[in-house]
Amino acid sequence: MNHLGSSYRRAPSVMADEQHELERCKQEIARLKQLVVRLSEIALRDLVKNAQSGRNSRSV
Repeated sequence: MNHLGSSYRRAPSVMADEQHELERCKQEIARLKQLVVRLSEIALRDLVKNAQSGRNSRSV
C-alpha cells in the first residue's frame, strides 16, 4: 500500500492554477526588466545632459 504517493499528487486544477500563476509571474518579471532598462536609459541620458551642461557653464 502506497499512501504517501497519492497524498503528494496535486489535483490537475491546482497544477493548472500554478502553471497560470507561474506564467503570470514570468510575464511580470519581463515587464519589470523592461522598466528597469527604460529607467536606466533615462538616468543615463540625464547624467550625460547634466555633465554636458556642467561643462558648458565652466567654459563661460
